[in-house]
Amino acid sequence: MPLEELHIQSVRCIEALSLTANSRWNWLVGANGAGKSSVLEALHILGTGQTWRHSPRYVQRDGAGEYLVSARLSDHFLALRRRGEEREIRYDGEPLVSAWMLLDVLPLQSLHDDNSHFVAGTAEDRRRVLDWGIYYADRYYGMVFRQYRRALQQRNAWLKSGQGRQPWDDAVIAAGEEIQQRRQVHLAAVLPEVIALWERWSGAVFGLSLHLHSGWKEGLSLGDCLRRDQEQDREMGYTHSGPHRANLMFRVHGKAALDILSRGQLRVLGLAYRLAQVQILKQAGLPLPIILIDDFAAELDASARDWWVKELDLLGVQVFAAVTAAGQIPAAVSGSHFCLAAGQLEKETAS
Repeated sequence: MPLEELHIQSVRCIEALSLTANSRWNWLVGANGAGKSSVLEALHILGTGQTWRHSPRYVQRDGAGEYLVSARLSDHFLALRRRGEEREIRYDGEPLVSAWMLLDVLPLQSLHDDNSHFVAGTAEDRRRVLDWGIYYADRYYGMVFRQYRRALQQRNAWLKSGQGRQPWDDAVIAAGEEIQQRRQVHLAAVLPEVIALWERWSGAVFGLSLHLHSGWKEGLSLGDCLRRDQEQDREMGYTHSGPHRANLMFRVHGKAALDILSRGQLRVLGLAYRLAQVQILKQAGLPLPIILIDDFAAELDASARDWWVKELDLLGVQVFAAVTAAGQIPAAVSGSHFCLAAGQLEKETAS
């Protein structure tokens, strides 16, 4: 379901901005500070209820009492308004009670500085990217993930209080082991797609393997680890073992990718992984996300940019991408160019 119109009020440097989107390519062009990232973050907020990296109060434009982001999606209308700690989300005029519901209304894949280098990032970064792909590919994963999160929160609360019988292990174990199993199934499907994408870029054989550490001691069940660690968990006030501590590791010819790939190659590997996640959705006939790309050209040479654009074009997804100059846009694609300056849309052109 492509986004047709976008309206933004009082988000970061933007006072008011409206644009009519192209169904495929939307290029946000402007110098640093022009408002490109503000447009992308506004879209991210609308599709997730979350900011990229700021507290919600810092996203709101100075002097404004609230911010508002809304969009027309084919025959539907989605809006999110925030005033202080109060948030209101409406879909076709009806309130949405949870931001979780936004994930299905407006699927997004956001590529910004905090997650576009996830291969070289933290274990939490890689878990977040992994779980994004499974959420959209596996219709039951979101339910299992929320069950685990609730049970883990309850177990941690019990660990801190130290009172009464421990009632949460069974729920943590059941959901935790199912999460691990579903993650492994997803990675088995994604791996050949990542390899094929890399080889189309490099023209060379790529000995990639993906290894998922479960988050608990190898050779033991999650239940064994929870029982073994219970006293330590009570002393620390939180659960040490479980899929919330999992780590996805990338290896090339048996060695850590971090040790043998350049920073630019690591970014291409990360992009290939994110493209593969979308490819899995397309193969299954599932809804495709809108792709948000901040700083499209960062650390990519012209050949890598051409490869990335070609692969996105083959997927048929709608893209919003930020560049500092129109010359960074590969000639192979057409679409709409939105030129921004000081938070305002100065010019809109089609190519």
